[in-house]
Amino acid sequence: MLHEESMKSKEVQMKNMNAALGRSGAALILALLMITILVVFVLETMRAMQVEGAGARYFQDGIRAEALVKSGVNIAISLLKSDLAENEVDHIGEPWALLPKPDALPVDLSEAGTLEGRVEDEMGKIPINYLVGEDGKVREVYQQVLTRLLTNAPFQMEEEEAQGLVMAIRDWLDKDDEPTGEFGGETDYYQSLEQAYECKNGPLTSLAELRLIRGVSESLYFGKDENPGLKDLLTVYSDGKINVNTAGPLVLQALVSQTVSQDTAEGWAESVVAYRQEPMHWDFLSESDWYRNRMAGYNDISLPVELITTQSMHFTVQMTGKVGVGRKSIFAYLERRKSEKEEQNLVDVSVRYKEVY
Repeated sequence: MLHEESMKSKEVQMKNMNAALGRSGAALILALLMITILVVFVLETMRAMQVEGAGARYFQDGIRAEALVKSGVNIAISLLKSDLAENEVDHIGEPWALLPKPDALPVDLSEAGTLEGRVEDEMGKIPINYLVGEDGKVREVYQQVLTRLLTNAPFQMEEEEAQGLVMAIRDWLDKDDEPTGEFGGETDYYQSLEQAYECKNGPLTSLAELRLIRGVSESLYFGKDENPGLKDLLTVYSDGKINVNTAGPLVLQALVSQTVSQDTAEGWAESVVAYRQEPMHWDFLSESDWYRNRMAGYNDISLPVELITTQSMHFTVQMTGKVGVGRKSIFAYLERRKSEKEEQNLVDVSVRYKEVY
């Protein structure tokens, strides 16, 4: 009897212990769960604070980088103004052409960040919109220059292919809907494409429009194998002249008469580029025909006089500013003008287009 009561007592004690252990285990699990939740909350809070801090730093550095590139454009404007006020010749040795090299900057921007890019003379390129006159007729001299550009290296088109492309560009620019020859293209042609669109029948607003014109391939527009494309050699920012002091070798070769061999034109262009790089020659670059008279062995070279100038009025600025983790770029088109009144030596540089990205 006593033995049975002892056994029952032990069973009750075991049940009580198990219940107590169960309650303790549940409490322990609950405590661990709460600790886990708190740890996750703390970690997420810390991560959010880090992200917020990085975002604020990126935003702040981005604002400073934007201010830096805008300062670069303002410096270019200042240099272009003072340059025209002092002389009427433009070449690659002038301060505006050396931006943003530290030696060319009138102020020290090194502490503000890193500024990279260039100021480019758009009048050192071929003005594509001048291929067609206001009367809708092709201007022969521009047609010859463009055809020569396409038949020369690196494009090396056959004469017929080059003329066909010039016809297509002409049709894009002129106001009528009559295709020029077999390779021309007006709205009827472009409407027949899988992705149809209309012919512009007007001047290019952007060089990128060239990619819409019949016969202009990606490699022709962008270039290939480190060679320049049409986007590097043509311009929509111009008043029709080409500055022989800033034009690249391919543009210079295209200006030479087709009666001159390509080898001779190439040799002359290389001599011109080498000559104008020497500071001792810069005083001669204002002469309208220095490229012929001062080039030994090239006195018979003739360029279309109506296209040639030694002064420029249209420039583009492309710069990138880096400040900390911030990075901003800017593109600006600048047009420079001088007062026509002799008694007023006033120079104005207008920002015709600006984009920060």
